Amino acid sequence: MKSEKWNQIDWLTNARELVNWIQERSSDDRIMLFLRHSHREVIKDHSEQFNTGLTDLGKNMAYEMGTRLPTNFPTKIWFSFVPRCYETAEEISQAIEERGGKIIEKDNLPILVAPEFNDEAVWENLQPDGKNVHEFVNKWAEGEFGNMIQNFDEYREILLGDTLERLKKEETPMFHIHVTHDLAIMALKRILVDEPLTSQDREPFLGGIGITIKIDGLEQFISKRI
Repeated sequence: MKSEKWNQIDWLTNARELVNWIQERSSDDRIMLFLRHSHREVIKDHSEQFNTGLTDLGKNMAYEMGTRLPTNFPTKIWFSFVPRCYETAEEISQAIEERGGKIIEKDNLPILVAPEFNDEAVWENLQPDGKNVHEFVNKWAEGEFGNMIQNFDEYREILLGDTLERLKKEETPMFHIHVTHDLAIMALKRILVDEPLTSQDREPFLGGIGITIKIDGLEQFISKRI
């Protein structure tokens, strides 16, 4: 039985819209879901970034999302190794498999964790809870951090190569899910819309970006930028 909380929690608005968009795709499509992890414990300091996991609510809602994702496509899931992303991927995959879906690949992907950096001081520009992540990505894309962090164009090539380009190589209908952090999602948004981001672009938990590869090109879902 599906939980009523799925339709009641405010921060799931984007997740609900994303699920509705996916459910309208054709069975002949190749679909990519670039997803922020579910509801996590509060992060008060950068030292907690790599070990913070999901709350019980976060696990439950990740599972709920999985009960609403398609099962008629072979599915591949990649995730950041950070607990909150891994746990989100586990809950989603369990829900898909329990409904008869087939997960044919599931693995961690380094580019979904964070860009490479040469100076830890660069993270002083990003609040631990990520509220200013849009400002961070804008400054990064515009080269304001210099060699403190991986060049944005270089990151762009790797990110697209490991996600969108991987989907393009599929020769049959397929469903790719990438579970990551809001930094990577904001970076992908900046790449796709090719303009500075605002605070409204930050995805809430389980929000994300959807992309479908069709014969005549790409079709994408970006909340508030459809």
